[in-house]
Amino acid sequence: MRKHFFIIVLAYLLLVGVRLAAAGYSDLTLPRIIYKGGNDNARPDGLRSLLSQVARRTSIEVNREPIALKLSDPNLFKYPFIYLGGDEAFEPFADSNLKTLRKYLSYGGFLFIDDNSAKSDSGFDHSVRRMVKRLFPQTPLRNIPRDHSVFRSFYLLNTVSGRAIIKSYMEGVSIKGRTVLIYSANDQAGAWSRNKLGDWNYDVIAGGYRQRQLSIRLGINIILYALTLDYKKDMVHLPIILERLRRYQSP
Repeated sequence: MRKHFFIIVLAYLLLVGVRLAAAGYSDLTLPRIIYKGGNDNARPDGLRSLLSQVARRTSIEVNREPIALKLSDPNLFKYPFIYLGGDEAFEPFADSNLKTLRKYLSYGGFLFIDDNSAKSDSGFDHSVRRMVKRLFPQTPLRNIPRDHSVFRSFYLLNTVSGRAIIKSYMEGVSIKGRTVLIYSANDQAGAWSRNKLGDWNYDVIAGGYRQRQLSIRLGINIILYALTLDYKKDMVHLPIILERLRRYQSP
């Protein structure tokens, strides 16, 4: 069993390394998408804080300084994961940018959208839904079921968290069985965000410390899903995931 465990973990880490190497990078970088109108950097410490947690809790090497990219940037296709966050309504993307984003997602890229407003009916949410409807007119956002691989790509999770629990689920768009876009209304980056002194930037609403830790774990799972996709969908890996969950119970 121990030998089997190391073989599986080695294959898992190899998949991550292959995706990063294919993108031309040895370290994981999380680009933030720039857009017009609204506030595309509502949680400036969020991605940096999450990358720090990824480095601490996994074997992935990271570039702890996130970068900002426009969808028109030719370097977009070098990154397997991109982040779009905000807390206000934003201007509609140009058709050319949507075409580029559609191509990026179709070619293997992954987009995580994060509503930082912590409101049930936000301008950002309306802008996101209009954008996704234009991006994939035949493939609407759908609730992500709890048996989705994103809930066990690193940690075994049975709940959705964030700085505020606006919705008890995440939504996504899947193409040919691969989820290419995940949308959270719960301000994930607000829960991740920590300043350089180590203090949390924003209070977690209602759930406290446990809720924040679950949000961090969900963020790590989303990244690992983007890098490995459905690698852990097969139930044969469940004992290994349980063992990893036990080992990482303390944050």
